[in-house]
Amino acid sequence: MVGDLKVVQDKEEWGLFIDSCFTHCQTPFKISWDSPISPRLGNKTISQAVGDWHFSRGQRVKEIDCEYPCNPTCSSQLPS
Repeated sequence: MVGDLKVVQDKEEWGLFIDSCFTHCQTPFKISWDSPISPRLGNKTISQAVGDWHFSRGQRVKEIDCEYPCNPTCSSQLPS
């Protein structure tokens, strides 16, 4: 899957936030979207990364995590 996403690397207007947490449908839930236990990439939650992408703040938002299960911010309290 990650290999297939490489096609968007050069698309300035596209954003990515791909974490390696074993959770399903993270974005509908505040606990995973923006909370103290939200997964983070580059020290940003999903909502912070999406906000940066949507409002064109800072650099391009193309965050892709390392291979599962490497992310220490993944939480067993998240919906799965």
